[in-house]
Amino acid sequence: MELEKKDSIFEKARGYSALFANRDFCMLWLAQIFSQFADRIIFVVFVTIIAINFDPSGKSTSLQSWLYIAFTIPAILLTAIAGVFIDIWNKKMVMIVTNILRGSIILLLPLFDKTLMSLYILAFALSAVTQFFVPAEASIIPSVANKYQLMTANSLFATTMMGSLIFGFALGDPMINIFGIDYVHWGIGLFFFLAAFCLIFVRYKPVAKITGAKTNFWADMKEGLVYIKGAPIVRSAMLKLAVLFSIIVMLSIMSIGLSQKYLYPDNPAMGAQKFAYIVVFCGIGMVLGAFLVGHHFRKVEKHLLVYIGIFTCGVSLLMFSLLPLIPQLNVFHFNTKSLLMLHLEQFDLTYPMLYSYITAILIGVSTAFVAIPTQTILHTEIDPQVRGKVFGILFTLLSTASAFPVLVAAWGAEMVGVAKMIFLIAFPVLIFGVYKLITYRRRFLAG
Repeated sequence: MELEKKDSIFEKARGYSALFANRDFCMLWLAQIFSQFADRIIFVVFVTIIAINFDPSGKSTSLQSWLYIAFTIPAILLTAIAGVFIDIWNKKMVMIVTNILRGSIILLLPLFDKTLMSLYILAFALSAVTQFFVPAEASIIPSVANKYQLMTANSLFATTMMGSLIFGFALGDPMINIFGIDYVHWGIGLFFFLAAFCLIFVRYKPVAKITGAKTNFWADMKEGLVYIKGAPIVRSAMLKLAVLFSIIVMLSIMSIGLSQKYLYPDNPAMGAQKFAYIVVFCGIGMVLGAFLVGHHFRKVEKHLLVYIGIFTCGVSLLMFSLLPLIPQLNVFHFNTKSLLMLHLEQFDLTYPMLYSYITAILIGVSTAFVAIPTQTILHTEIDPQVRGKVFGILFTLLSTASAFPVLVAAWGAEMVGVAKMIFLIAFPVLIFGVYKLITYRRRFLAG
C-alpha cells in the first residue's frame, strides 16, 4: 500500500529531483556505483598483472583479448539461463548474494595470479557470478521507478554507470600505487560488499505472477525467444545495442595497444597500466552524452538520436585511426604535489595523449546517443512478465556478438597494426550512419 502511494506521488514528476526523492531507487543507484567501481578496477588490475608478469615488452594484444574472452564465456553460456531464473527469484536477494560472492572471489586473487591460465580462471568465476547480477539489475529498474520516470531513470543509470567507468578506471592506477599490485584486491572486495549493503535497504514491487503457473526452464527460454521474434522494435533495438557493444569492446581492447605504441612508446608496460585513461575520457563523453539526452533531448525522436550517435561514432573512430599522424611532442609537464597526494606519477602530456583523449570523449557522447534511447525503447516495449527472460537473452547476445570481433580485432591489430584495424571498423560504421540519417530525412520530408 505504501509503495502504491509512492507511485501516485511521483506519477507526474519526471526529472532527476523525483528520482533522488525515491529512496529505493537511490539505494539501487548507490549499489550500482560501488559494483561498477569494482568491475572497472578489476580489469585494470588484471591487465596490469598481465603486462608486468607475462608481457613486459607490450608486443601481444592477444593476451588481453583472451582475458576479455575469459570474462565473456560465462556471459554467453549463462546470461540467458540466468534471465529465466531472475523472473522466478527475488531480484533483490540475487543482487545482494552476487555482490557478496564477487567480493569473496576477488579476495582469492593472490592465489590465482601466478599463471595466465589461473588468472583467466578467476576472471571466468567472477564473470559467471556477474551474469546473474546483470539481468536482475536491468529488470528491477522499472519496479523502483514508475513509467513516467523511465527515460530519466535510464539516463541517470547510464550517467552514473559511465561516471563509475570514469572513476573506476581512474581509481585503478592510484589504487595499484597505494596498495601495491599484491594487495589491491582488498579495496575491490570492499566495493562489492558496500554494494550488497546498500541493496539491503531497497524495497521493490515484484511483478505479479500468474496464479497456478508452473515454471519450465526450456519453455521459459522459448517464450523469451518467441517474444523477441514477434516484436520487431525490440529485436531491432537489441541488434543495435549488440553492434554498439561490440565496437566499444573492440576499442577498449585495442586502446591498450594504442596506449603502449603511441602514448607511451618508451615504456609499454606503463602504457598497459595507463590505457585506462582512454576509457576514462570515453566515460566522460558518455556522461556528457547521457546528460544531454536526459536534459535537452528528451523530446527528440529516439530513432533520430540513435542515428546521430552512429554517425558520430563512425567519425570518432576514423579520427582515432589517424593517431599515428600526430607528432610525439610535449604539450605540458605535470609535476605537482597534488599528483603525489593522489598517488599519481609525474608525466608529460603529449599531443597524441591530448588528441586521443578528445577523440575518446566524442566516442563516449556518440555511445550515449545510441544506448540510452535504445535502452528506453526496450523498457517501454517489453512486457513486464517476460522482462527478465528478454534481458537475459539480450546480455547473452551482447556478449556473444562481441567475443568473435574482439579476437578478430586482436589478430588484425597484430597483423596490420592497431590504427589500421580501427580504420577498418570505422568505415562501415560511418557509411551506415550516413545511410540511416539520409533515410530518416527522406521519411521525415515525405510525411
